[in-house]
Amino acid sequence: MWDSGVRDSLHQAAQAEDCDFPGLGLHSFRRANITWRQEVGGSAIEASKIAGHRDLEMTSEYTFVAPERQNELTRRIQKRIADAEKSATPDVPSVLTGTKPMTSMIQ
Repeated sequence: MWDSGVRDSLHQAAQAEDCDFPGLGLHSFRRANITWRQEVGGSAIEASKIAGHRDLEMTSEYTFVAPERQNELTRRIQKRIADAEKSATPDVPSVLTGTKPMTSMIQ
């Protein structure tokens, strides 16, 4: 069966299940696999090796980062900074502003 026949069969099956979309093809399964491996905790290096890529740049081209995941990571960073700010002593510079400790400004 030619590649176009496989593609047509895939689209017919996807249409029957109401999950067809533009760009659906065998390569989209490859992209999904590489992305999902990283979403469940695999590293980019692991995904790259499993995919047979020579470098991480190619793996990054295959990886989709959902906006929800981007937001989650941003919230984690914000929490980490806020926690560091709360636990900072007066002699420790601010993580966010890079300001000098108050005690050094008084001297």
